[in-house]
Amino acid sequence: MDTYSEGPYKSFQEETLGDLVDKEGFLVMLGNADNTVKLATSGDAAIGVLHQRTSMESREVAVRLLGKGGTVKVKAGGVIAKDARVIWGAGAKVITQPAVAGSYRTFGRKTAMGNSAEDDVVEIIDVIEPVIVP
Repeated sequence: MDTYSEGPYKSFQEETLGDLVDKEGFLVMLGNADNTVKLATSGDAAIGVLHQRTSMESREVAVRLLGKGGTVKVKAGGVIAKDARVIWGAGAKVITQPAVAGSYRTFGRKTAMGNSAEDDVVEIIDVIEPVIVP
């Protein structure tokens, strides 16, 4: 078992075989068993973004850990404008940080021009901001 990951990617097992099929770009959280992940159910629980399944026959997946710098591809949960801060949204997708007052853990800022749509894969600058109160 790894005790340290210097790079931005780490191998895990999906908690339940098949749950992460076609979920590349979705936020994931630690599962209940050692070295497992599942779709994130809250922004505070997210540890990374599913990068790829290494095999359809096994439970092994590669996760792009959050907070490692650079950019990362994520699945949009709605319209996201260029330079918008993104937060966790329903279904483990990212959405634009709401303009209303509240506490939000942001995961980054969208880099591409124009607006994205629901289920687009968008690139964000990987900068975790613990709490933003607009």
